[in-house]
Amino acid sequence: MSSPPPDVEFTEERDLYGQRHPKETAEILSRKLKQLEEEVEKIPPADKARLVEAQSKCPELLTDRFKLMFLRCEVFNADLAAKRYAFYWEQRVHLFGPDKAFLPLTLDKALKDDEIALTKGFFNYTGKVDPTGRSIMFGDPSNLDAKAYEAESMCRTLWYVVHTLLENEETQKKGIVIMIWPHHVKLSQFDKKLMKMNSVSMRKCLPVRISAVHVCQPPKIFSIIFPIVKLFMGDIVRKRFRVHFGTQEAVLRGLEETGLTKDMIASQLGGNVNIDMVQWIAERRAAGK
Repeated sequence: MSSPPPDVEFTEERDLYGQRHPKETAEILSRKLKQLEEEVEKIPPADKARLVEAQSKCPELLTDRFKLMFLRCEVFNADLAAKRYAFYWEQRVHLFGPDKAFLPLTLDKALKDDEIALTKGFFNYTGKVDPTGRSIMFGDPSNLDAKAYEAESMCRTLWYVVHTLLENEETQKKGIVIMIWPHHVKLSQFDKKLMKMNSVSMRKCLPVRISAVHVCQPPKIFSIIFPIVKLFMGDIVRKRFRVHFGTQEAVLRGLEETGLTKDMIASQLGGNVNIDMVQWIAERRAAGK
């Protein structure tokens, strides 16, 4: 877990997720961006080869706004942000391949071959934020079908959805809330390879803070799967992991205790948010995203 750097002022009180947040100013942003570049210079060439390649092939993507996401993710610890930034590009090339990794992460470019995985609806964009401004992502692992796509393709959809959430600046600053509904998942859908890929992406690559993970109405096989799942979580996520058992009404009450009301919750859980990934993809494509 990133410790607050001594040269940045943080909020005194912790929020409902136990997090404190940097008090951003123009001076801090400028100074930290400079520190980030200095820390990148210190990284051994072998560990930043893909970042250097990105600087050559797609410099237009490496904006200050893009770099700020890594600083915010690591609460302005420039050394940790630089390491995440470099590893992000290593993994981006590994996951997308050298032909697509340096393209914009849009549906018609880097994601052009991933529509099947996207429309499966494992990772879903809800378009909602919690009371603190954190974007909410909804996951339904019962939609997984390893025969329909490669694990790499499904992991690329995670990258796409997370980058979409990060279009919200408050989400960059405060993190995301993940709601998972595995109620109908089968043991045969448990994909250890995909789970490991997603874990590496979320914990080490993507510039996002995970504020909370709510697992709602897990099935009986949860007791078999969960010990394995915990191995991939890391200490920070384990501390922010909450399981909601019981009826739909009981789950809604539990979520409401953390400020998540029905207008922020997917209809599968009894909320008012209807998720239509096909329509969302069409709208994103029409907008060139």
